[in-house]
Amino acid sequence: MNREVISAAVLLLLALALGSIVDAYGWALFAGSVTWYVLQWREYRKIRGWAKRPLRTPPNTSRGWFKLANSPFRSLQQERSRSRLFMTRLREVMALVQVIPDAVIILNKAGEIEGFNIAARNLLYLKDSDRGIGLASVVRSPDFIAFLKSGASESLLEFTSPFDQDRNLEARSFPVEQDRFVVLVRDNTELNRLLTMRQNFIANVSHELRTPLTVVAGYLETIADKEQPDDLRLSLIDKLTSPLARIRSLVDDLLLLTRLESTPVPAQLDPVAMTTVISNAVNEVRGLAQSPDQISVKITTQARIKGIETELYSVCVNLLSNALRYSQEGKPVTISWQEVDGKAQLCVVDQGVGIAPEHLNRITERFYRVDMADARTRGGTGLGLAIVKHVLRRHHSELFVKSTVGQGSEFFCNFAIAEPAQANAPASLNA
Repeated sequence: MNREVISAAVLLLLALALGSIVDAYGWALFAGSVTWYVLQWREYRKIRGWAKRPLRTPPNTSRGWFKLANSPFRSLQQERSRSRLFMTRLREVMALVQVIPDAVIILNKAGEIEGFNIAARNLLYLKDSDRGIGLASVVRSPDFIAFLKSGASESLLEFTSPFDQDRNLEARSFPVEQDRFVVLVRDNTELNRLLTMRQNFIANVSHELRTPLTVVAGYLETIADKEQPDDLRLSLIDKLTSPLARIRSLVDDLLLLTRLESTPVPAQLDPVAMTTVISNAVNEVRGLAQSPDQISVKITTQARIKGIETELYSVCVNLLSNALRYSQEGKPVTISWQEVDGKAQLCVVDQGVGIAPEHLNRITERFYRVDMADARTRGGTGLGLAIVKHVLRRHHSELFVKSTVGQGSEFFCNFAIAEPAQANAPASLNA
């Protein structure tokens, strides 16, 4: 039975008992009613006080009043738990948005900025004071302004950054609420550069292979023509050697580049005697020299470095052959091995045509050649310096270039010494 009913019954019995004693049942019942009213008023005041701060536990009242307060209290607690969980998830999402490399800007229906992440500060130079201002007023690009005004859902726009003409941006727009939408802006500069390099690489490979293949196809067509004199057909066989050698050289360099990029460096590297590597490389490129004494070797240390001998040999061959191809009239080319500031340094110096400053950052790209009238006649696959770059990266080094147009170039790289020199070698040696 309900406690409130029991309490009311007890109070009624007491009132009747008191009425029988004083022989005034009406006044006794009135006094009991007032008492009941006062008790319920006290309970009501407790609940009313609790209602001002309903997140607290309901006060210790009679069961009926407690149940009355406990029901909304439990609902509030459940809503509070859900709100806390929602806020936790929201903070996690906002934290993720802040670390996203793409700019995220929240706009209202008027196109005014309501919020943005760190990337938007860096990419679009937004400031806290820009909140409440139209995004079109901050990013003054005609294409971007038209994109914002169009309101096209999930549309895409590529445009040049108004803050940096060398930066290419991509913008997308997504509605998130009835009167809000999100604009995502991504920096596509590096991606476009890589795509362009990839397209150029494919085009260059096709071009490099097409020329010798065309020559080979022409010779083979003549050789297969039985109406041609036998002497002519036999003489063309020797002419196949040069284009086939070029194709093989190009394929070998491409395979080497692929191997350098895809295979890990061995955990254990053996000390390499660079003096022997340099000597073998000089003998390899001797055929490119225009005079017997064009190449000079200067070795001032016997220091060894840890590495892969075949790859380091490729570095020497490519640097020497590159220097010889761009050295006019047999001007000297020098390769040196020396210690500089506690490191072993490989250096190749020529007195050739030199490289303009705008080309220095790109000469290690695949098939990149300085725009020269006779660049193609100098031979090579256009992959030599790209191979050098990847080999040096695998040996924790990098290629440095100093060059002056018309005076020559200096290519050098530094290595950690694995075995200090025991004795100095001769200062110089002509190849």
